Formats: sequence, C-alpha cells, structure tokens
Amino acid sequence: MSDPYSHAQAVHLLSLPDAHGALLTDFEFYPTLDLLHMRWHGHLTAEAVVRGAQAGVELFTGRALPARLLSNHLSVTGEWSEALPWIQYEWLPTAHARGLRRVAHLLAHNTASQLLNYPGGPEFIRAFTQEIRTQSFRHEAPAWQWLVHH
Repeated sequence: MSDPYSHAQAVHLLSLPDAHGALLTDFEFYPTLDLLHMRWHGHLTAEAVVRGAQAGVELFTGRALPARLLSNHLSVTGEWSEALPWIQYEWLPTAHARGLRRVAHLLAHNTASQLLNYPGGPEFIRAFTQEIRTQSFRHEAPAWQWLVHH
C-alpha cells in the first residue's frame, strides 16, 4: 500500500462495478482512523459518481459514517459536473448529518476532470466547505497527513 498509514488495518468493503461491469470504485475502511478511502477508477460520469456516492453511504446503513473520507480521483477521466447539485443538496446534508466531518479530495491528473474546471465548480466548493472541512491534493501522502492530523 502506498499510503503512509499502511500500518493501520484496512478493511476492504466493496469493489463496485459501473453500469457496464468495469470497476468504478473500491471502498476501504480504516476503523482505527475512522476513515473511508474511496478509490475511483475509469471514466466518470455524473451517473457513476452518484452511484458510487450512494454505495458509500449504504455501506454504513444503521451506523454513523466515518468522520474522514479520502476521495481518490488520481486515475480517472471524465466530466461529472451534472452530479454537483445532487452531491450538494442530497448527499452532503445526509453525509454531514451521519457524521462525515473531513474530506480530502485527490485531484485527477487529467485537468479536464478536475472539479474546479466544471461549470459551477467554484460555487459548489464554497457551499461544500461550509458544511464539511475539505481540502484538495495532488498527491496521496499530504492528503493522508491532513485527514489524520487536522
């Protein structure tokens, strides 16, 4: 494992396929860190992002969500800005009410796939950060550091 917290025991919860059967996201939970690592794969669409986000919440049905989320977009492409309203008005209030407090977002290497470049992206980020502490990163190690120590 490439993260600096590999000594923490990860529990693999799910490898979620997309609508075509290709891997969409892997979910790993680190109970001692109260952290969920979502590693996204492939070409993301708004529908795929909603599907993955819903699956993450459903994994914790009947209990609190982890306080920390590492949303890893390092190896994805695609444009999913149509999902932003759903994330802001549906997912975010639910996730916050169920215990999520901090999100580290690992940026896609493909700049066209980065949230800041989407129509409405900067406004979405401002609204999101009013509810949950969030930070974007280009590399995994600083994201882990920020999540675990801040």
